[in-house]
Amino acid sequence: MPTPPPLDAAYAARIAKGLDRAYAGATEQELDPASARLVVFSDHHRGAGDAADDFRRSERAYTAALGFYREAGYQLFVLGDAEELWEEKPDTVLRRYAPVYALEAEFAAAGRHERFWGNHDDHWRSAWAVRRQLGKALPGVKVREALKLRVRRDGKPDVVLFFVHGHQGTLESDRWGWLSRLVVRLIWRPLQRMTGWSATTPASDFHLRATHDRAMYDWARTRTDPVVLIAGHTHRPVFGRCTPPGPAARPAEELRPLLAAASTAGEHPRAEALRAELEYALTIERDPDHAITVDPPCYFNTGCCSFPDGDVTGLELANDELRLVRWPRNLAELRAGDGGEIDATLRIREREDLGGVLDRVAGVQAAEPEILAHPLTTGG
Repeated sequence: MPTPPPLDAAYAARIAKGLDRAYAGATEQELDPASARLVVFSDHHRGAGDAADDFRRSERAYTAALGFYREAGYQLFVLGDAEELWEEKPDTVLRRYAPVYALEAEFAAAGRHERFWGNHDDHWRSAWAVRRQLGKALPGVKVREALKLRVRRDGKPDVVLFFVHGHQGTLESDRWGWLSRLVVRLIWRPLQRMTGWSATTPASDFHLRATHDRAMYDWARTRTDPVVLIAGHTHRPVFGRCTPPGPAARPAEELRPLLAAASTAGEHPRAEALRAELEYALTIERDPDHAITVDPPCYFNTGCCSFPDGDVTGLELANDELRLVRWPRNLAELRAGDGGEIDATLRIREREDLGGVLDRVAGVQAAEPEILAHPLTTGG
């Protein structure tokens, strides 16, 4: 299990300053957990449908998810970086994904749609741009930076669910955003179109993601008023105190002697299987992709809608639960048996009782942190 990074005090201070600013300026509403049904997605990075478009593989999983949530009466939160506007012009993206926007518009027409801007679609900070461009696809849409949903509890402290993209305070997004956009548009986009590489900072850098997750977690953990931060930006799911899944492969040090013994004994089928497992384990060690869990559970992250394998992850709040969900590119993975209808319950990867989360956050907000990193499986 990888060791989470120590807190980088200078980096954390910049992130805290950015989150403090967004929190102070956010609209506040009240939330009734008993009746709330909302789903949160982020980091689609929709482009022009070419090799530089990180969303093109995930479109089918995302539209399947929207169809389900529309019928199930959920409110849709799109938590930033829905469009890759550091690389593309808005009208190009809106044309390419017109059917996807039509699905999102169904939520808007029913008054069940919230839109946030992130660093890669901060073009929507301009109300004029929203009206003239995004409003064509999503009539009447308003785009906010952040939102506070206050949960009032009889005889217990209130807890605020704070929704924000999560880039606030980063140098490449806040202070040097104009330069980052130029680099992405003039250098990275042509390179990505030629190679098909998929990367968005900090999503492509494990150490930076871990540092950023730690900074956001510590901001929420050390507040005097109980807050649960729900963000995106890092492309890595974070889900409270969920139980890490079992290892995808046995450790390499365990597999090497088994492989040697099988080879010496001439057990060829067993040796072949062990070699496959060994190489898989070594690849995980070289290039890990991790989720993290935290305690107290004051920070949750959606993951993203632009995984290279075409899956999407998100968060649900419904039936007094918080859930981490995964919608696969191959919808057949949600079938319990051969053929027939899908079993939508298979989308749920982890779940937490919301009341328990709020109790722990309100009761131990400044407790000594526990952070666990573990392999993330997004492909079945």
